[in-house]
Amino acid sequence: MASFPPVLIAAAHGSREARAQRETGRLPAEIRALRPALRVESAFFDFHGPTVDEAVAALRGTPAIVVPLLLGAGFHFTVDLPALLGPARAAKPLAPHPLLTEALTYRLEEAEARAGSPADAVVLAAAGSRRPGGNDGCYAVARHLSRALYVRRGEPVPVRPALLCAGREEDRSLARTAQDLRAEGRTRIAVVPYLMAPGRFSDYLDAEAERTGCMCTARPLGAQAAMARLVLARFDACARLTTAGNPADAGVVRWGVPGVSDKAGCR
Repeated sequence: MASFPPVLIAAAHGSREARAQRETGRLPAEIRALRPALRVESAFFDFHGPTVDEAVAALRGTPAIVVPLLLGAGFHFTVDLPALLGPARAAKPLAPHPLLTEALTYRLEEAEARAGSPADAVVLAAAGSRRPGGNDGCYAVARHLSRALYVRRGEPVPVRPALLCAGREEDRSLARTAQDLRAEGRTRIAVVPYLMAPGRFSDYLDAEAERTGCMCTARPLGAQAAMARLVLARFDACARLTTAGNPADAGVVRWGVPGVSDKAGCR
């Protein structure tokens, strides 16, 4: 008897900004292009419909996995999502993951190409959180990106996180982070937004990067191939555990993304 994957519900934050919604809407299309046989639906936590619970209810009992298009385990993931899931399962947030590092590297290299020069330092700029542990993911991703750039370029490229909403005294703003890097002798500083889509945060980063004399600012992560593959990797990891019912079977690829090994589970 044929086995079919559950429906993938891509759950985005939602935004009042039309350009953010357009970019968010392009990501499910990228996912469908990679896996045409998979049913992919969209849902939102804020501002737009359907909400996650509405998207789950519309499936009328068809198995579903909600993949949160979130970069960390903040309020939407830890508080909102469990209350909205119903019979569906939820995959882990998108960060950290090697494919996220790949997507950030791609955006950085786009910006460097426009600037005509490689960066000798990178500021990974996030909205930030005041919740305990809310910024840990950004700090981890900054370390992963720095290691990836070293492997790629053969020389150290420091990647420092900067937060628009600092939660601790040691957290740095974009301007302060750029100042620290210049004090270390770095002169070609690139700003890479740790954001899913364009909006007021990315506008602020553009203006602040220009004001502080940074070399270039990359585009937000958006709808690119690596992000679509990342969503599928999270979906597949959760689907493996859901269908097998045994964490030891998590390494078996049933609806896998070619070349991606991800043993992260679901809740």
